[in-house]
Amino acid sequence: MEPIVSFVILHYRDIKRTDACVRSILQMDGRQYIRIVIVDNDIQATEEERSRLAERYKKHPAVTVVFVRENGGFSYGNNQGYGFARERQKASFIIVTNNDIVFPQRNFVDLMINCYRKNRCHVMGPDIVQQHTGVHQNPMAERVRTAEEAAYTIRMNRKALKYYSVLYPLLYWKIKRQEKRGRSSKDSGQCRSIQKNKVLFGACLIFTPDFVMKEDKAFWPETKFFYEEYILTQRCLNHGYTTVYEPGLQVLHESGAATRYSYRNEKERLRFRMERMAEACEVYLRFIK
Repeated sequence: MEPIVSFVILHYRDIKRTDACVRSILQMDGRQYIRIVIVDNDIQATEEERSRLAERYKKHPAVTVVFVRENGGFSYGNNQGYGFARERQKASFIIVTNNDIVFPQRNFVDLMINCYRKNRCHVMGPDIVQQHTGVHQNPMAERVRTAEEAAYTIRMNRKALKYYSVLYPLLYWKIKRQEKRGRSSKDSGQCRSIQKNKVLFGACLIFTPDFVMKEDKAFWPETKFFYEEYILTQRCLNHGYTTVYEPGLQVLHESGAATRYSYRNEKERLRFRMERMAEACEVYLRFIK
């Protein structure tokens, strides 16, 4: 008997992106074993607007829409979908993915299962390719952050937010420079080899039966945004779980598509990012102490 494979898609406003993600999954081989859980995380939308999403997919028996009612952010929303897939769908594999991810491999499920059998692990990360740059975004980092590094991030973000209106041009330039440096470092060829116990990028994570059978939440403790990957990696290390980056699995990522719909301008987006980053680092610090 083939295992049930559930894709948990975190939806926020951009129905075109969600549609593209869903279509790419429905085109996969082995569709009889595939389930899709769309987590509607747009709590600011009206009930009429939200009902349209469920109406859109009601003719697809493999697709279920789950509505989030609390403003819990990324971790909370994904945990709702993960819990539904685990408890209601009895899924063996649960793929937690952003709605701006597209799966180009029709045989993705077969490849995933074969990779799991060769490299038994708890969490897998595919090769995530940023569509408009061609950059490989996995692994996200070589190691988890130390307490000192997290504390430093909190201090610097708090100071920057205090004088945000004056410092914004410098902060914007610094982040763009860091992103550019990150792009060049990710093109070194390391993305082409299997790697274990690295920090995997949260845009698409595969929770295998070894994890799903033991854990009732994908992300714990929860943060609203940011540091989910570092907390997950540390949690896996604490429990003796293995994470694997698998370059044989590939997905395409329209990076930042979801967040662009959330803010009026770049200045507002950057402020939100810094506020949530500081909050997430505090959760991380409490977790590792």
